Amino acid sequence: MTRLPRFGLLAAALSIGCTAAAPPRPAAPAGPRVVAGNGAEGFQDGVGAEARFRKPIRLAALGPESIVVADIYNHAIREVTLGGRVTTLAGGPDRKGHADGAAAEARFASPHGVAVSRDGAIAVAEATNHTVRLMTPSTDAAPRSSFVVSTLAGAAGVEGDAEGADAEARFRSPHAVLWDRDGSLLVCDIGNARVRRIRGGRVETVVGAEKGTFVYPMDLAWGKDGSLLVADAGANLVRTWSPAAGLGTLRTDAPLHTPHGVAAGPDGAVYVADMNAHQVVAVDAAGHVTRVFGTGEKGSGPGQLNKPAAVLVHAGHLWIADLDNHRIVVVPLGERTPGVRS
Repeated sequence: MTRLPRFGLLAAALSIGCTAAAPPRPAAPAGPRVVAGNGAEGFQDGVGAEARFRKPIRLAALGPESIVVADIYNHAIREVTLGGRVTTLAGGPDRKGHADGAAAEARFASPHGVAVSRDGAIAVAEATNHTVRLMTPSTDAAPRSSFVVSTLAGAAGVEGDAEGADAEARFRSPHAVLWDRDGSLLVCDIGNARVRRIRGGRVETVVGAEKGTFVYPMDLAWGKDGSLLVADAGANLVRTWSPAAGLGTLRTDAPLHTPHGVAAGPDGAVYVADMNAHQVVAVDAAGHVTRVFGTGEKGSGPGQLNKPAAVLVHAGHLWIADLDNHRIVVVPLGERTPGVRS
């Protein structure tokens, strides 16, 4: 059995020498590594082990080598670079609540899902407020990290299952969001066990109107073939859906244990944050399951995870939200443990 690579804290090796152009970029450490956080919870921007999170849960690609993270109990939306720099974009532990406006004054309550549109807008699924929020890049001369926050759909603090106009629609603990190609926004409405769509000022159910379709739909991603992947944590399944094929189930030759996050790789593999197995696995086209990272036992030591909550393929790496270790882990694509089943 091939052993997993050692898992260490971020240690950037700076290049020496110069060129006539820009200074050389720091060489990225090889192998899986923690890019931000060190296992201790808290709230602090900084680089690598200096940064602190309080249950980072969902991830989305933001820049060429950066992602956006929903930090649940810090009630914040934060950016993490591949080099490990963490910057708060909006919210904070002293700003729990609901307030729209400039990012510096905006308030969130337990943000869970994040998704970035083609024009840089960040959608946020806000579980405690039962709303979907939108962070729109500022149009003034401010830096790229300046946003204006608005409520896209739902009413703060009011839960329900109503459809219709955005302000009249009701959600029950939305957990994930995903932009569609037509500019509409898909939402995992976990409390209503549905996938819903926000489009043209209205909210409608896409799949799950029939009772029993899902148990706890937690996360959404696009498959390589264009189908929708839905991590149904309550059913221990990854479901597939498309208008043409309808609802299906991703075939696996090993059981999943609370699939909480899902992402598709460029080779067609489906990556799953298998939360209660404390590992991330890959499922190939034939349904074979192999371990990508994690030992299968919770912990914070080398190669270990503690309730991985989300996965994201971006910038040549698989990014992992290591929920109860309060940190972000990256694994270079292609590194996994062949033959190891979950």
